[in-house]
Amino acid sequence: MNARDYLYTRVLKNGIWLYLLQIFNTVVPLLTLPYITRILGKNQYGVFSIALNIVSYLQVLVEYGFAMSATRKVALNNSDDINKIFSTVIGSRILLLCMSIIISGVYVFLRQQETELCFSFVILLICLFGYCIQMNWLFQGMQEMQYISIVNIVARSISVLCIFVFVKNKSDLYKYCLFYSITPLISGIIGIIFAKRKFKLRFVRVKMEDIIHELKDGFFVFTTQLSSKVFGAIGLTFLSIFATNSEVGVFSAIQKIINIVILGWSPIAQILYPITSRKLHKDFDEGIEFVYKIRKKILLLFTIFSLIISLSSKVIVNIIYGEEYLGYYYWIIPLSVWLIIAINNNFLGVQILLGSGYDAEYSRCFQFSVFCTVLVNAIFIYPLKGDGAAVAPMISELILYLLLKVQISKIRKY
Repeated sequence: MNARDYLYTRVLKNGIWLYLLQIFNTVVPLLTLPYITRILGKNQYGVFSIALNIVSYLQVLVEYGFAMSATRKVALNNSDDINKIFSTVIGSRILLLCMSIIISGVYVFLRQQETELCFSFVILLICLFGYCIQMNWLFQGMQEMQYISIVNIVARSISVLCIFVFVKNKSDLYKYCLFYSITPLISGIIGIIFAKRKFKLRFVRVKMEDIIHELKDGFFVFTTQLSSKVFGAIGLTFLSIFATNSEVGVFSAIQKIINIVILGWSPIAQILYPITSRKLHKDFDEGIEFVYKIRKKILLLFTIFSLIISLSSKVIVNIIYGEEYLGYYYWIIPLSVWLIIAINNNFLGVQILLGSGYDAEYSRCFQFSVFCTVLVNAIFIYPLKGDGAAVAPMISELILYLLLKVQISKIRKY
């Protein structure tokens, strides 16, 4: 087998494993969401959602930018350097984990009157230990994607089984938090066992200078991921401040319907990116026309799908979540519009600007839109609560669309 055939075979194999994981991650919520939202009820599910939302911010801190920076180093370095990269990344994450625990202590102190929320939050912190030892960056750098799929499928299957067996009523909120949080912990433990056996990994002594250097290398990716997190989660954050736990629970549940649809878009975006990048680098104007042609077809497909979801929103919410959530079914409509604008913005921002090497221009648009997102969510959610949280993402995404459109027009002029 020549080098080209070997590369093709490896890419195909990795692609199959990642699609298997994507399918699994799409199917599981369809099974667990209807069950857990009905069992816990909107109030308890709201408490869980608030706690998980804060933990997800800390997840970004613990994972840092190593998914990109460390992966790149592994892909470019020889096997003799892997032990040092491995030890430095784990050491850096332990340091970031300690920072997260300190932040968590402050959060619990500030919200100590809300006992259920604090206990749920502390239990969910188990997730962070799993993220600390997670090995996806190593498997990706070594192009051994099957391990990513295996450890995640096994871990989540164990978690789902425990949820169905042990979570039976509203008083089982803490059990649900525990079984939810063991997924990243189990996947982290299994992953590090696989990594040590497969690549003969061992911890080596590293200096603080090495850890600082690793943190510097991943800083840009970290800030981008943190901005993305704020962009996607600030609505739930503000809602947890200005609204009741029940309203938070309903919004979080309904938002997940749209998030499941996004899982269907993500693989398409990943497949398109290298293709559009080559087209744009070959000829920028012709590349843009190619992207616009693809965009027209994809947007038409998802617009039809979103229209069906919007028109059937009352039935969908009733079937999945039950009557307790039915009064807020109409939130699906603005969130569906947001989905279409977000897909369109991916074509403009990721496929065109990033694909053609205009990273700085895209970053400026995105960072400014994050600021606008925080402002828009605060303005809408404070008086309108859940209604505002459903509308705000659509407006924020429209602002990003205008920024990206203007930026592309400027580039094409010059």
